Amino acid sequence: MSMRKVIKLGGSVWDTLHPDYFAEWKGWVEAGHELILLHGGGPRLSAYCETQQIKPVFQNGRRVTTEDVLTGATRVLAGEMQTEIVTTLGRYGVNAVGLSGVDGRMITGREMTELGAVGEVEAVDVSLIELLTGRQYVPVVTSILSGENGALNCNGDDCAVAVACALQADYFEMITDVPGIRINGTFREMLTVDEMQRAIESGDIYGGMIPKTEALRSALKGGVALAVIRDGNDPTAAGTQMKEGHHERITSHIWATSH
Repeated sequence: MSMRKVIKLGGSVWDTLHPDYFAEWKGWVEAGHELILLHGGGPRLSAYCETQQIKPVFQNGRRVTTEDVLTGATRVLAGEMQTEIVTTLGRYGVNAVGLSGVDGRMITGREMTELGAVGEVEAVDVSLIELLTGRQYVPVVTSILSGENGALNCNGDDCAVAVACALQADYFEMITDVPGIRINGTFREMLTVDEMQRAIESGDIYGGMIPKTEALRSALKGGVALAVIRDGNDPTAAGTQMKEGHHERITSHIWATSH
């Protein structure tokens, strides 16, 4: 049975991503499954802004996007970084195509004017993605949206979740710079949504891990069968698998197939 996997590749982990991931992805596609990569690039964009002497401004963890920052986002995320990812995938035998939300108006968004040229995803047209995956290409998508008045910058995790839900993916995976979700000092291989919520309320999950775990929860709520966070530096590690209780049987099948 063909399965569909959506991966959010964190911008902070790309430069140190373990090369065995490329072999894993190649094997997944060659087995007849579909793979879609969405990538961030916050650190690269911040570095660009620094070279251009653009002072970074954030509100509640979201980057305020001026016209100059948007120029940097399109140059760095949809240009330099995306080309680098697509080129590297090709070197490992994975046929990839770079896209952003403006291609074919694939991802459209509402402008959050208080944050400048920042967009919130309103709709995802999956036809272009499905056209590519149907020919065994891997779409590599960056989170630049098509807005009413032009391109918009979008939070990478939010964009990835929206695409995964629109595609009704079997599997949503976040590859980050941490081994998984830690509760009471121990990394957990399995976590239910209820356990995650209690850990946030108790303070066991805090800081930058909160939006990551909430992204996993949103993916499940949107119809994705299985959500996992994995360590970009160690593809052999189990990571943390998050599930709803009624997904247990599906989870076992997908987990066994993808590892």
